[in-house]
Amino acid sequence: MSSDTAPNNFLNEMLLTRNIRFENNRLLLMNRPGVLINMSIFVSLIGKLMKYNENEAYNAGSISIGNIISDYKNRFNNDINKTIDLISDVVATSGLGKLVFNFDKDKILITINPSPMAEAYIDIFGKAEKPVCFFLAGGLNAIFTSLLNKKYSTKEIYCKAKGDTECKFVSEVSL
Repeated sequence: MSSDTAPNNFLNEMLLTRNIRFENNRLLLMNRPGVLINMSIFVSLIGKLMKYNENEAYNAGSISIGNIISDYKNRFNNDINKTIDLISDVVATSGLGKLVFNFDKDKILITINPSPMAEAYIDIFGKAEKPVCFFLAGGLNAIFTSLLNKKYSTKEIYCKAKGDTECKFVSEVSL
């Protein structure tokens, strides 16, 4: 979705269709348990994990996002475009930023702008010397690997946390 109002409309639709609800002391997001969490708490946890091991932050993103992608694919009978639209809406609505995908035959370029995760990283840890959105890179990698049934490698090439204007990732088929 290209409109900045899309996440707001999507959130309203999710509320009206009861795809976001509170039931039996649980927040359910599209029938999966969820939590509301301040970005500072989330980034502090990921940042500490990343300082210990960047690969573990990447793996955390891959595992957490990978677990829900099959649900999304099934909603649209594996229609990749509809699934990508849903993912974009969910990411924006959850506060992780606006995703823009550019598919090339050999690679996929993904932009996240704004990037609340990178902005929170600066507030907590200061300006980074290198890209820091390993959790998002791992999540994006899981999306493409699952949707396109090929093994991908995804890395962040520009990061707002280090002073770039936006976070940008490249995802390429692994051989």
